[in-house]
Amino acid sequence: MTTAEFDEFATKYEKTMERSCAVSGESPDFYAMERAQWCSRRLRRWTPFDTVLDFGSGVGGSLKYFFDILGCKSVVAIDPSAESLQVAQERYPKLNVRFSVPEQFAPSANLPFAFCNGVFHHIPPDHRVEALRYVRSALSSDGIFAFWENNPWNPMVVYSMSLNEFDRKAQTLSPLRSLRLLKSAGFRIRFVDFCFFFPHFARGLRRLEPALRWLPLGAQYLVVASK
Repeated sequence: MTTAEFDEFATKYEKTMERSCAVSGESPDFYAMERAQWCSRRLRRWTPFDTVLDFGSGVGGSLKYFFDILGCKSVVAIDPSAESLQVAQERYPKLNVRFSVPEQFAPSANLPFAFCNGVFHHIPPDHRVEALRYVRSALSSDGIFAFWENNPWNPMVVYSMSLNEFDRKAQTLSPLRSLRLLKSAGFRIRFVDFCFFFPHFARGLRRLEPALRWLPLGAQYLVVASK
């Protein structure tokens, strides 16, 4: 999808995502909060982070959780869609966030933490390593990158993405493909977790998810990498 197309979807992004997430019986906000909580548990040895780079921040679905759950003091929100950034800024005018398109933010190898969620399946394959190198150049020497992607090995994910008009034509990344890309961009892989196994009706089983993070069938996976 092009930047212009994301600009067009900016004001209806949340409603579109709600229809897609409804397959699981949950909301986009539920998943945003759970990703932050998962990072808080799994990245405890590195947290808290003063600043986070939210790469592909879109309309800001993760922003408040960087502060409320991960204890960040500031966020750099990067997205090629200026319209999406404007929506995010209107949603969270009081948060300490710098909103910027990539061309207006010069990475300076000083950020301790970078985060992205569901971004790279929208980036053309030929541009993915370049985008990863951009993220890497923003990180400090011991910086950590939390890379979240939809798992195409989960059939419900494939189905839910087909219901989403801006995900329908996306080129998904398998976990193995993501690992190869991150390594080719110079990242060192720390670990891979698989998450979101149970829909709302089976939410009582979610306490088992930490023990299942090795099983490559979760709706999303997290690759934690370092510079």
